[in-house]
Amino acid sequence: MVALTSSTARIRWHTNVATRTRAAFGLDAPAIWAEPNDETTIEHDSVLTGLDASTTYNVYLRAFDDEQRLAAAGLTLTTSSIPETSAARTDGDRLVADDSPFFGRAVWKQCSDGLASNLDDGINLFIGEGCSRDDRELPRRLDGRAYSLVGADEADVSGRGVIGWYYPDEWDAFLESTVQRRDLADAIVAPRAGRISLLTLTNHFYSRAEPLPQGKGMYPLLFGIPDVIGFDLYPLQGWCRPAFGDVFDAQRELSTASGGKPTFQWIEAAPMEQVCGKIAALDPTPATVRAETWLAIAGGADMVGYFPNRWSSAIGAAIRRANSEIKALTPALLAAPVDASSDEQAVRVSARGLNGALYVIAVNTSGTTVTARISVNGLDGRSAAALGEDEVVASDARGFAASLGPLAARVYVFPPLGW
Repeated sequence: MVALTSSTARIRWHTNVATRTRAAFGLDAPAIWAEPNDETTIEHDSVLTGLDASTTYNVYLRAFDDEQRLAAAGLTLTTSSIPETSAARTDGDRLVADDSPFFGRAVWKQCSDGLASNLDDGINLFIGEGCSRDDRELPRRLDGRAYSLVGADEADVSGRGVIGWYYPDEWDAFLESTVQRRDLADAIVAPRAGRISLLTLTNHFYSRAEPLPQGKGMYPLLFGIPDVIGFDLYPLQGWCRPAFGDVFDAQRELSTASGGKPTFQWIEAAPMEQVCGKIAALDPTPATVRAETWLAIAGGADMVGYFPNRWSSAIGAAIRRANSEIKALTPALLAAPVDASSDEQAVRVSARGLNGALYVIAVNTSGTTVTARISVNGLDGRSAAALGEDEVVASDARGFAASLGPLAARVYVFPPLGW
């Protein structure tokens, strides 16, 4: 028997002899493993969380008896759409929507005629309405196909999929370094049950970015206002150079400075109306979008956004691929970090551990092929498949070797021991 919501599945099943069980799920292959059940019984209850709404998953069930004989079964299931009323909150540095881990894949101020294209590319969070005087109609236009945030001055707006509000974009650029909370009292919205608040900063908080003319004194205050805090760096369109390592490093700095809140980063997806946007060599490409997305996540981002909200079909394919991978891995990407390092400066890495599985993100920030030795605690000689690719790597007790082409980004999935 299967009981489904928009983000969870509960599977009740039985075996003809007493066994221990394990369940996993994914879009195309096992990607997330549920907590193991070491109780020996014939009636089993597997609970899967962190699912995306209106999505079909493959589920893999395994049973082991006392003699270590294995029986396996599988099924497919499709989650329901977003409920009529949603609630969101933070849990440490994680986002939770409708009582399940949520990894936002966002766009900013999209117009109604762009919603369908963004949805097709895997966007699940729309921040504001781009072609209306306010955001009040956004929930109705989405009609449960994705979540949304409305402007802070419309924080009381309700509707299907509304989970909170956003503060003024790049607020730090418009404030004096000496600003105090009382100076912003009229703009700060009181907390609402079931709602989250979000703020996007410029990159000037970052230690390797030039400070704003007024300085950096406003950042401790701004870090404390929203529930979720992010920034835009845009190495190609903003900095006019391929500073891809800074995407990772700045994200790490924000994750530390935020005091443990969920953090995010905007990924440049098309030329912008800036000086750099007029230089064809600095146009975002599918490879740069993919690399920046996974560098932000490796650096600790708990959601990502793509800006501007319209892009080429080739970049759309890259965004669609990344969003599909994020969807498949959501509970793992929001799980506890595991120590990981690379012996090559150009290769940024991080790792997560969830229910005995290990997930290693590796991104080559350079324009040449690099072979790196990646060290991760707890691999114990397991083999891993690179998500969505044919490559399989073998590890020893401490790590593995990875050859990464220019700007290559991979997620290596190491199943739990014994799977």
